[in-house]
Amino acid sequence: MMQLGQAVLGQTDLAARAVAASAEAIAVDPSAKIDTDGKTVNQVYGALWACLYRTEMEPEWLSLANTRDHPDEYAYGARHARMWPSQFMFDRLSVSVCIGNSEGWIIHVDWVTRPEAEDLERRYAMMPLLRAKVFNRNRAWDLARLIAHKLDVA
Repeated sequence: MMQLGQAVLGQTDLAARAVAASAEAIAVDPSAKIDTDGKTVNQVYGALWACLYRTEMEPEWLSLANTRDHPDEYAYGARHARMWPSQFMFDRLSVSVCIGNSEGWIIHVDWVTRPEAEDLERRYAMMPLLRAKVFNRNRAWDLARLIAHKLDVA
């Protein structure tokens, strides 16, 4: 139980540091996109949090998918220091909405790739990057559209 409390406090502290570090990345123009070139997942997270706070579309929470920075990225998501994925021919970012386990709606930001293989079978891999939660379905879709716009996914 104590570890969970420490993880929540660590995540809150991480969010505060990320927002403070990305103060220069806050877009005054609501139509401006976040520059993700050469930034880590944690830096993009901080810039997105700052933008959402500034536009009053602040979710209940926004977090890195790999909350504990676990080394197994395929199971837990991208590590905090991993470079934000750049777009290639078969790679893309995906923003989706699903209903939460107990209440609310979860917005997922995932990196979808097609690993190179010798066979002709089409396989895809997905790596979670960010998660957000809201309690209203319409607000979830509005937030998903805003995140997709800010990250230049759409």
